[in-house]
Amino acid sequence: MKKSTLTCFLASLCLYGSTTTAQVVVSPPGTDLDYQPGFPEQKSASSSARMGALIYGEIINPDSLGVLTLDFSSGLLPLGQALYDSTIQVPLAHGTFFDGVLDPRVQKFKTYIPVDRDFARLSLKIGERSLLKDILVFPGDSIRVGIDLQDFSVVFAGPQANWFEAQYALQRAWKANQFSKARVLLENDREELLEQNDYRFQIEQQDSVFGSRIAIYEFGKDGLDHEFSVLMDSSLHSIPGWLALQGFQQLIPENRLKLLESQLIGSYYAEHLATFRQYHYGMPLALGDTLSALRAKKLLPAILSKLDKELNVFLDGGLTPGALDLAKEWIYSEKIVREESLEELIADKYNYPVKEKILYSAFLKYAETTQLSGDVWRVYSDYLEGSSVEKEFNLLKSTFEPGNELAPVTFHDLNGAELVMEDFAGKPTLLYFYFSGCTHSGNYFRNYLQPFYREMDDSLGLQVIAISVDNDSDLWKSQLSTYSSKDILNLNLPNQDAADWLKQYRVYGYPRSMLLDEEGKVLSYILDGEDYKEYKSNILFLLKNQHTDKNQVIH
Repeated sequence: MKKSTLTCFLASLCLYGSTTTAQVVVSPPGTDLDYQPGFPEQKSASSSARMGALIYGEIINPDSLGVLTLDFSSGLLPLGQALYDSTIQVPLAHGTFFDGVLDPRVQKFKTYIPVDRDFARLSLKIGERSLLKDILVFPGDSIRVGIDLQDFSVVFAGPQANWFEAQYALQRAWKANQFSKARVLLENDREELLEQNDYRFQIEQQDSVFGSRIAIYEFGKDGLDHEFSVLMDSSLHSIPGWLALQGFQQLIPENRLKLLESQLIGSYYAEHLATFRQYHYGMPLALGDTLSALRAKKLLPAILSKLDKELNVFLDGGLTPGALDLAKEWIYSEKIVREESLEELIADKYNYPVKEKILYSAFLKYAETTQLSGDVWRVYSDYLEGSSVEKEFNLLKSTFEPGNELAPVTFHDLNGAELVMEDFAGKPTLLYFYFSGCTHSGNYFRNYLQPFYREMDDSLGLQVIAISVDNDSDLWKSQLSTYSSKDILNLNLPNQDAADWLKQYRVYGYPRSMLLDEEGKVLSYILDGEDYKEYKSNILFLLKNQHTDKNQVIH
């Protein structure tokens, strides 16, 4: 059998630019910005009257990189799964000299984050440049942050300075580890890759000079051995950021230290367990290497037994996104071993509130990647309606339920003319989203979409529209023949202009297709199929049953 070379970054969907998972609902900055000293355990008279977090900052932004925005969301959902509650555009003002802001380059800001329970996750950016990301804040926190984009520095002051400093130090340690260690490339056949061109010579030459390194592992083989050794290692000192965190033992309250330990260790093991599951079990299985997949499956019970003991400690330390990520990955891996319903495994394994968080996370993953039947929607409704994540679940329902119209957005055709959704009314419409450079999009178009509309011709009255999210219109036009065809309508929806719209419908991985009826109402937010035959059958089923509720595909 002919071997095929496949790298890890071609294993699934193409990701374009940032993958922030925010569902943005604009909320104005708070008023009554009273100073609230102390931790939430030490409520003052002012903080007890109005719990929340107060953020004051000063920034030097010499290049005017864009507006300052602050995102905050619930901290009790796994990373990448929470919908941001609000995105605030933070107004900047110059100092008055008497307020202590003497440098004319400095602009100041102050805003209130309405954290009323547990904790929230805060991110700060200017334009598209991230300044702070996923910082945990509590009700009652008050923090001063100084940002100098000319000298590239971020400093903290105020009652929670050490709390912010600890999180910033952890993130820096994590990035330092990523920078210092060898970059990992996962391949189906390492030797086949090295035999191409002069790859072997280039790698051997680089090994003799000072700089970065690349480590090439194979799916299900030495790559599996590497991940297994990491997951079975109980030494916390090998976890990036652990030693840095211990330096804050006397500087932050013990409960917050435990929270950061839960976040750090949970994230670390969740990442490696996901790699083991996806690339050393799932990928060999997809490539027909059943022996490697079986070997990975046999090793999973030992890994899960070891992590189960630690997971209970992490969850007791605090329901951080990292701990919940590990809880989610643990249950996905347990499903491989036990081959039972994912929902039943989650319900049997976890109690409130972890159960609801993981169930919501599982449903969100389904909604982003798979066509969901009405039966699946109803199963999750039974679990999640009336739960602690009911708000997030209902938001998904209001966004992704069939029969809704897509939110307004403006496209541009090849001549620069503007088009809107109403321009497509009158015929059922298939929207195909992609970006130039995405290998999967090209394969999807050639092997699925193009054969489908050519086979159906005009018999369905279906219009197919290719929508590029390229920011560079010249690139879009020059690559049109690779990812689309001039036989169909081609439009551009630049990611930089339509980021909020794309986030709303969680269009992160490409290719992505949606199906609308002749009135512009959504029949399905995702079109998929194991092969062309199933793909075609799914579309025909949706079109045939578009005016009935029975067996409707729901996303």
